[in-house]
Amino acid sequence: MRIAVIDDESIFRMQLKMMVGKIAASQELNLEVEEFESGPAFIDSLADRRYDIVFMDIFMPDMDGIATARKLRKLTARTFLIFMTASEGHYPEAFSLHAFDYVTKPFTIERISQVLKEIIEHTPMDESFIKIAVGPLDEKIYLKDIISVTTDGHYLEINRNDNTSIRARLTSGEFLELTGSDKRFIMINRGIIINMDYIDYVDGGDVNLMDKNIFPISARKVADITQQIKDYQFDKNR
Repeated sequence: MRIAVIDDESIFRMQLKMMVGKIAASQELNLEVEEFESGPAFIDSLADRRYDIVFMDIFMPDMDGIATARKLRKLTARTFLIFMTASEGHYPEAFSLHAFDYVTKPFTIERISQVLKEIIEHTPMDESFIKIAVGPLDEKIYLKDIISVTTDGHYLEINRNDNTSIRARLTSGEFLELTGSDKRFIMINRGIIINMDYIDYVDGGDVNLMDKNIFPISARKVADITQQIKDYQFDKNR
């Protein structure tokens, strides 16, 4: 999970980052923290990235936390938003912005751990991901979001469950290596990899996916691949 901490006081940013690091290490969680000293700096960062969790100080110069959160909510409603303040006088505004929680300063590691625990309980924690170069940036792609991967010349088309795709200069073998040979992914034909979690049904030599795409199984491997799919689905559901 990617976490943003926005606070004009560096001591609180440093303390929170340290606490999250300790919690992540003790619970074996993949939590990345980025710090911002102002609302405008954080909003600017949203041009090329998103955050799963945002810890937002309310009292900041230039653009306070409430104003910053309003801009955030215009871009995404899915981020878990936690306000931080030494005063408890902003509850109505905070929760009108769908804040998940409200943390008073000075906060403790126990309080931060409680907030993260509650967020994790609301979120599937399959956080396995790969990083793909997209222009000058590396884009993080969660494996659970990938439906299929198809070859197009020297490139792969990585198709996701939000109807978007990413084009990457990779071979099928390189993709499977990046995933750490994740059991969800199987190559059913030359240049066609599918995520077995998205199989709707198998019809003879074709795999029908939940996004309505249909891919052919290699004619020479129909029996073998069909059995691998059945074994995966049996192990998953037992």
